[in-house]
Amino acid sequence: MIDLMLSVLPVLALMSSAVLLALAIYQLINPGFSFWPPPEDQPRKKTAFITLFRIVIYGLIFYSMLRIWYTGLPLFAPRTVLAVLFIICGFAIAFGATLALGWGNAFGAKEGLRTEGIFRYSRNPIYIATWIGLAGWALLIPEPIVVASLLNWALLYLAAIFLEERWLAQEYEEKFHDYRASVRRFF
Repeated sequence: MIDLMLSVLPVLALMSSAVLLALAIYQLINPGFSFWPPPEDQPRKKTAFITLFRIVIYGLIFYSMLRIWYTGLPLFAPRTVLAVLFIICGFAIAFGATLALGWGNAFGAKEGLRTEGIFRYSRNPIYIATWIGLAGWALLIPEPIVVASLLNWALLYLAAIFLEERWLAQEYEEKFHDYRASVRRFF
């Protein structure tokens, strides 16, 4: 059973991350198509996004845990320490920024444009912090299929920045234009 999970989980994560990335790229080149942020009047798209994204996240988490459990991990090796540091810092900051943004806002609800706190320094702190966490994860489990899934996730977040900017400009108009003029996209 464990061998089956070790075979299936990374494949599911890779396939789901590839589908999400393909949908984001399609939306970038075809603005008439809307997938991210999920349109409020199209709940199936939101469900599809959340389902695919959870397959990526949970598939990678469970695979990584099983891989570490069954193959071991050199606890105090410099690469392991650096990887864990990146994972903890990156995902902790991303989670904190998500809470500051608001869970609904993070998934496309129009709950107000956040410009305070960490959002005073970057328009995309969640994505930047997640990239740090993903880099740590790739250092921790440097297997090609895991790294490919993490790369798809990172590229999905890069595409999401441009998709969200388009959406924010439409939803918040002048308020977003002022925010964009005063706060950088990354740092």
